[in-house]
Amino acid sequence: MEFANAEFDRVRICLIGNSQLSQVVHSLIPEFEALANITIIDNIFNDAVKAARDLIERQQVDIFISAGANAFYLQDTLPTPVLALKVEQADLIQAVLTARRISSKILLLTYERQETNVELLGLFDGVELTHHTYSTAEHAKEIFHSLRDEGFGVVIGSSYACDLAEHAGLQSVLLYSRESCRNLLRKAIRHAGQHKREQQQLAIGQFLLEQNTQPQILTNRSGGVVAWNAAASLLIPTIGRRRRLDGLLDSKMLDARSLRAEGLLLGDRLCSLNKHPFELDGDLVGFLYSFLLSPLALPRDDSRRLVFQSARMAEVLNQLNVYGATPGTVMIRGETGTGKELAARQVHVSSANAKGPFVAVNCAAIPAELFESELFGYADGAFTSAKSGGKSGLLESANNGTFFMDEINSLPLPQQAKLLRVLQEREVSPVGARRPISLNIKFVAACNVDLMDEVRAGRFREDLYYRISTFAVHIPPLRERAEDIPLLTSYLMRREGLRYALDVEPDALIKGVASIFRRYHWPGNVRQLENVVERLIVSQRLYGSCEALLEALPRVVPEFYAPLSEGEGGGHLHHVEQEEIVKALQLFGGNKSMAAEYLGISQTTLWRRLKRLQTGENQA
Repeated sequence: MEFANAEFDRVRICLIGNSQLSQVVHSLIPEFEALANITIIDNIFNDAVKAARDLIERQQVDIFISAGANAFYLQDTLPTPVLALKVEQADLIQAVLTARRISSKILLLTYERQETNVELLGLFDGVELTHHTYSTAEHAKEIFHSLRDEGFGVVIGSSYACDLAEHAGLQSVLLYSRESCRNLLRKAIRHAGQHKREQQQLAIGQFLLEQNTQPQILTNRSGGVVAWNAAASLLIPTIGRRRRLDGLLDSKMLDARSLRAEGLLLGDRLCSLNKHPFELDGDLVGFLYSFLLSPLALPRDDSRRLVFQSARMAEVLNQLNVYGATPGTVMIRGETGTGKELAARQVHVSSANAKGPFVAVNCAAIPAELFESELFGYADGAFTSAKSGGKSGLLESANNGTFFMDEINSLPLPQQAKLLRVLQEREVSPVGARRPISLNIKFVAACNVDLMDEVRAGRFREDLYYRISTFAVHIPPLRERAEDIPLLTSYLMRREGLRYALDVEPDALIKGVASIFRRYHWPGNVRQLENVVERLIVSQRLYGSCEALLEALPRVVPEFYAPLSEGEGGGHLHHVEQEEIVKALQLFGGNKSMAAEYLGISQTTLWRRLKRLQTGENQA
């Protein structure tokens, strides 16, 4: 992205110094008045900082210049750039030559952090030159006090040192030359002009960012965050407190001039990243980070994400959002591991109770004798072992929020009747309580069986079935939405890599397992995929490389190669793999090189798999 150069205007320079330095700079103002507005403040240390901050608050300065201890103190304190006047070799020589004409006994007094080429001091014959450094203004005064009887005839130093000499009745020579001050002003004009142009362009960039609905962040050349749009604030709520993107993006992303990255996890969102240089008249000003969000939906405090790209899951998400916005109960059906709780959470965030609590309970985990006390709660003294003061039930805890009942089909019939009453009356009576508690709850239920079959078998109440099935959503198993597997795999590999702080090779690993992941039937669905991915991520460290790990897949993920049980589709992954290899070899007339390329594996891997399959046939 490029922008035209803004019209150049005068930069605002402020010198913070002491009398002698101020006089030199003041004499140079006419030379630079076409390029700079130069102001002078005669102050040191704390007083100087107060005056400088006043200028900054009133936005009347672009850059400060100073010298000696003052410069270092201001650099450590102010947010605005401060350029320090450097002691040049020629300045020191000229100052000694000037001082020698006054007295042969010279005191050179400089700030301890200021570079001074003291080796030059031994070049002067007939001169007794003593060098002292000071750390603070008080320290400088102490040095003068301790040396007052040493017979020095002249003092060389900063403007502050010269002032101390004058007060002590000694002559002084300013260490800084007129030419050095002139060069400092030139440098300040260049530095402030460049900074001002960058700020103007970044302001334009900020305006353009706000016109974009996708999250975008602008950094300067050194990686400091300077601008972001509203969408970026939603994606990264801490962006306003961040000075850099370290910790959000890895070093490879930060160091690259431009890149595109997929499967990036930021906060609770999965996204892709485009990074481009932000240039001004061919000069690099900064970098623009643009984020493209993948469809997902979950509250920020959940470590798992509903990640998909298939049309079927997009339809499911739409149902969850639409049904969530209604007051009716939502029934979610899906096999084990398909993400029913995540779907329930999406209903919650789409509901009028989104700001309230989300309470999940597994109905199969609650003993029948504890059902009432756990769900309804109890009053003080309700029974012998009752907790003093009573206890709020899970339903009361979910008030003004969402109550999710997983595996609702496992509830015994007596408990089903009690739950039906709660759903009908929208109130709950804690055990031993005299008054019921009104409920404002979004109810969501889930099961992994056909509830109507349970009704026909007499294991589930028909009236409860119709009460909880106002809106029904079916979560398809992973094998029926195979197009989601690559995105899910990418997301999970990067997530687990971050969680285990491992330097993994996700792209190579994803490519290596893509074919076998696509063929596998995933009886445990997304939960099983999470399990397998976590195993692969950790195993990559064990095997040392992605290639070695892929060769060891039968040992790392033995379930891929185990016979399938009845009802899981029949067959054997070895047989499926053999069929694909045979088809590839037939397609390319037995050419193993072309067959391997077609299958997305190396020739060595193809040879090993053929050998393994042949060994399996011989053993059979």
